[in-house]
Amino acid sequence: MQGFFLFPDQASTFAGPVDLLYFVLVMLSLLFAGVLPFVVLYLVVRYHRSQQVDRTNPPASDLRLELTWTIIPLILAMIVFFWGAFLYVQMRTIPTQAIDIYVIGKQWMWHTQHSNGKRENNELHVPIGRSVRLIMTSQDVIHSFYVPAFRVKQDVLPGRYTTLWFEATQVGKYHLFCAEYCGTEHSLMGGTVTVMSQSDYQAWLSTPGQVIMPDGTIQAGTVLVNTNDVPSKPITSSSLSDPMALAGEKLFTSLGCVSCHVMAGGGLGPSLKNVFGFDQPLADGSTVKADENYISESILRSTAKVVKGYAAVMPPYQGQLSNDQVNQLLAYIKSLSTRGGTAPSEVPTAAAGATAAPVAADLVAKGKSLFTKIGCVGCHMDNGAGLGPRLKGVYNSTVTLDDGTTVKADEAYLHESIVTSQAKVVKGYSMIMPVYKSQLKDDEVAALIEYVKSLGSAGNQP
Repeated sequence: MQGFFLFPDQASTFAGPVDLLYFVLVMLSLLFAGVLPFVVLYLVVRYHRSQQVDRTNPPASDLRLELTWTIIPLILAMIVFFWGAFLYVQMRTIPTQAIDIYVIGKQWMWHTQHSNGKRENNELHVPIGRSVRLIMTSQDVIHSFYVPAFRVKQDVLPGRYTTLWFEATQVGKYHLFCAEYCGTEHSLMGGTVTVMSQSDYQAWLSTPGQVIMPDGTIQAGTVLVNTNDVPSKPITSSSLSDPMALAGEKLFTSLGCVSCHVMAGGGLGPSLKNVFGFDQPLADGSTVKADENYISESILRSTAKVVKGYAAVMPPYQGQLSNDQVNQLLAYIKSLSTRGGTAPSEVPTAAAGATAAPVAADLVAKGKSLFTKIGCVGCHMDNGAGLGPRLKGVYNSTVTLDDGTTVKADEAYLHESIVTSQAKVVKGYSMIMPVYKSQLKDDEVAALIEYVKSLGSAGNQP
């Protein structure tokens, strides 16, 4: 029995409140199921027929006693009910600044993907002290994502998205289980949640990692290699996947969606700008909130809910897209919305009245196009609320770095921030930007620098 613990660690903000409620329920159960039987037994013995007890004129009722055994249990039951209800609402109300991680359950493994494209199998790395939201679906049968140390558990369903969130409070490794019988190897469907410090998590997130896909193939550049390895021991590769929003944008273009869903409107399909998180009017007169389930259904079964004012001409993609690809499209569509947790679709431009540094117009146009194409617009928001710092007016300004030092944002700094993004991280932001050293040509880097310069220089921001 060495190393056996009656309760798992308390490693999240939910653990303490959940345990306290549990212990109160246990104590109340012991009171009513443990103490009261002994009281009944005492009364049976004390007032047994053979005992010398005066039974003349027995009372027919006692209002005080009846009120006592009615009101006290009612009060206790209401306390437990509202306590549990408030805790449930707290556990289902996801903070707006939560980190989104996509999870796919499959017989018999867990596949997770972070927003920058990094993938894991049967592992999940999260930072301490940050809210994390898991957006989960199943590839086959019903699973249940369960982390005992966090006191969170949520069913993972095929054809539907479910979510849960948590905030880890202790660095360490914690067990991950499937808590729903899902087949012959259900007991092997486990994994590890690793809670890291903020700095360690940023370093881990920005370094190459596992790129094993949900279907069991390994992505190594553009080559897919089949593997029969046990899912709990995935083969790793040194390459990074594309950020999810960028991969979704590429898929969106390759499928031809861009020809109907024109961002400015006027296409055969509705514009997807600011769709996610907003109510959508349907052709039958009803409205529906555009969450993950609605977007997914609209992709896979496009005629299920048709938007008002548009014809049901979109082909269904059920059976043509994997869960992984649907997740990527979701990430891209969410990036087009101000309620999507990433960035709106507009490319940052210089503020009216701002004096930009002298730039070459042809390079600016090329840089602007490249800025959108490789997904920079998804993080560097014009209002400063994105995953990366805003670039308006940054050129020649003084930038405070994560280590407390400052640096002038000249051309050399901009070049280094693009090709070796981990070298100098801006204070208040995570180290999640991909390294573009081997992905961009010198002229492309120069075009991006020129575009950033065109957004305004120090002293000319609004």
